[in-house]
Amino acid sequence: MQAPLILRIPPGDDKPRHCCSECDTIVYLNPKNVVGTLPFFEDKVLLCKRAIQPRAGKWTLPAGYMENGESSLDGAIRETTEEAGASVIVKER
Repeated sequence: MQAPLILRIPPGDDKPRHCCSECDTIVYLNPKNVVGTLPFFEDKVLLCKRAIQPRAGKWTLPAGYMENGESSLDGAIRETTEEAGASVIVKER
């Protein structure tokens, strides 16, 4: 038997997600593009230590999946804030 999906904001999230009405599994319908930044300050680069699999405990740049309706730049900035708590200023070169 398949349970219906319901649209709700899961605990710890801030966006409505399609969730299984029986087991609360989130069914992500967002793009599968990963976006991130290469944030630096003076001569230092900001890295994040992964807390979850894959590659838990390894160092990486702040990055994550885009949301629906989001530009790649907006997604990269949001992920940097979510993953590292950092504010970034984008400079064109």
